[in-house]
Amino acid sequence: MPADAEPVSVAEVTAFLADTRRLTRTGPDIDPAEWLAFIERKADLLTRIAGQDGTGEARAVAKAAREQLAQLRTAQSLPPADGA
Repeated sequence: MPADAEPVSVAEVTAFLADTRRLTRTGPDIDPAEWLAFIERKADLLTRIAGQDGTGEARAVAKAAREQLAQLRTAQSLPPADGA
């Protein structure tokens, strides 16, 4: 974990899980910017947890979250498939 990273708190995890539930209920109509912010938060939390935990499994999960974020950023920067 970087020296300036704060440990993940129970409150952060609770808020993240509440947002997960809310966004799951939103379904496919979720705002792309809100989805990106959620995935950024997910990647940050999991990276910080991996820094605290230090196991290979935690690092692998954090890496997968960062890769998901990178893919989403790339996808959102591309023009729509219909050319609009």
